[in-house]
Amino acid sequence: MTRPETPNRLDRILLTGAAGGLGKVLRQSLRPYARILRLSDLAPMDPAGPGEEVVPCDLADRDAVDALARDVDAILHFGGVSVERPFEEILDANIRGIFHLYEAARRNGVKRVVFASSNHVIGFHKQTETLDAHAPRRPDSYYGLSKSYGEDVASFYFDRYGIETVSIRIGSSFPAPANRRMMSTWLSYRDLTALLERALFTPGVGHTVVYGMSDNDVVWWDNRHAAHLGYAPQDSSRVFRDQVEAQPAPPADDPSMVYQGGAFVAAGPFEAPAARARPPVAGAELIVDARHGVGESPVWQAAEQALYWVDIPGRTLNRWRAEDGSHTAWTAGEQIACLARHGDGWVAGMESGIFALRPEAGGQLAQTLLARIPHALAGMRLNDGRCDRQGRFWTGSMLMDMAQGAPVGALYRLDSAQPGQTLSPRLDGLVVPNGIAFSPDGRTMYVSDSHASVRRVWAFDYDTRTGTPSNRRLFIDMNSFPGRPDGAAVDAHGCYWICGNDAGLVHRFTPDGRLDRSLAVPVKKPTMCAFGGPGLRTLFVASIRPQGIDLSDQPLAGGVFALNPGVAGLAEPAFRG
Repeated sequence: MTRPETPNRLDRILLTGAAGGLGKVLRQSLRPYARILRLSDLAPMDPAGPGEEVVPCDLADRDAVDALARDVDAILHFGGVSVERPFEEILDANIRGIFHLYEAARRNGVKRVVFASSNHVIGFHKQTETLDAHAPRRPDSYYGLSKSYGEDVASFYFDRYGIETVSIRIGSSFPAPANRRMMSTWLSYRDLTALLERALFTPGVGHTVVYGMSDNDVVWWDNRHAAHLGYAPQDSSRVFRDQVEAQPAPPADDPSMVYQGGAFVAAGPFEAPAARARPPVAGAELIVDARHGVGESPVWQAAEQALYWVDIPGRTLNRWRAEDGSHTAWTAGEQIACLARHGDGWVAGMESGIFALRPEAGGQLAQTLLARIPHALAGMRLNDGRCDRQGRFWTGSMLMDMAQGAPVGALYRLDSAQPGQTLSPRLDGLVVPNGIAFSPDGRTMYVSDSHASVRRVWAFDYDTRTGTPSNRRLFIDMNSFPGRPDGAAVDAHGCYWICGNDAGLVHRFTPDGRLDRSLAVPVKKPTMCAFGGPGLRTLFVASIRPQGIDLSDQPLAGGVFALNPGVAGLAEPAFRG
């Protein structure tokens, strides 16, 4: 095996999981520690740059992993499934994968491994406990079980073959803590890199277990048994305290407030959901683990006792039946963004215009163009939409490349189902129009712009006879509240419920713009909410599953949830054109 060129530089380091959220960060920060950084993942990776080798590999393929570990001095194992999933998915990537990796290390003479373990190895311990590395493991999930197994593998391969490992029980490594739990578990990228440097170059580590956390004010973990690493974190979550504590606190019995593993203790099981005999009584209930890229536009159909919604990038219309928990999907020819019932079919805002949709046998959607939208730029689509109380369909357009922040979005109104129309903007100058909703009497219209540069909700006087909004005024400045204002609904009391995207919250504002309450969901990006269920007393919430980032703190992202809002909603109007 090649000897280190300097005490803190190796010839070649293998990093698995290089396409993941942390893998992308480490691809940059680890460059000083190796002449060559060999990067591996099953997911697509950027092409190799100077001092890099890119080697795609399936960890379940023993021979491929053996070849992957040739001629390396150390292995940083960040690969595998990083969120809670059914055991069958965990088995190949996490359990077989780590066995193959240690066998490859043994056969290739690699004597140092750094294993990205997880706090979910001890997730069922209460937050009132302080744990060191000798505390009993209490995995909170199939994912946690796989990491616990990985630590046992590391211990065995040191005792049997002398392969040294530092198992890092990573807390929550993100740019900033997103919630109260993460104030204790947060690990900055800078501190993670420093900990990896100590794990790579400290001699005589045997099998060391260390908790990966920054110098946070309130901690649950004691690293006395890893003191020989000399890890001294430089960052602390305290700088984010005001930002985090501005969020409404979850209920005292919420898993994120009780268990060190947070929401993971309640994830799964992954069978088809059973029929719910009563509304949820606390917290958010997962009804479909859909893993949709952008779940949107939930609409309750009382006659079917079913919830419909769309997955925008997946181009699907979805249905969940309360009676048996079944989930059915139909595919369209282009992205679907928003829905309203129309006869026995749907009217939908899509990419090129507004279409009539009808589910067909074979899982396809028949679509008829009702109105073309003259987009201002290429690369635009429709976004949020719904009907007013009189059955007119409203929808907004946006540039899909949100990073440009271009105010080229506009609102459109469809009055007739006659095909072949071309619509003109009713309101323009928006970046990401969202949050369209109407008061119970139909005389107030609400619209938000959810782009990070705007984050505002406006109210309009609405002429129910002509369908014309006027007297635009600021209703909510969401820069003063957690999250970006996404999709919305109005309850029977006239209060406005809006999803706080990026904050994992659904807010209720009174008609005078006062925040009344906020309900938490176990994902960061709720998109739109809708009332349904018996008596319209359940609030359904769709969500986004971000791509290319670590989802260990939100394994249910992209799912559909049910909340008990404590109030009844209003039936969603159908399109009457």
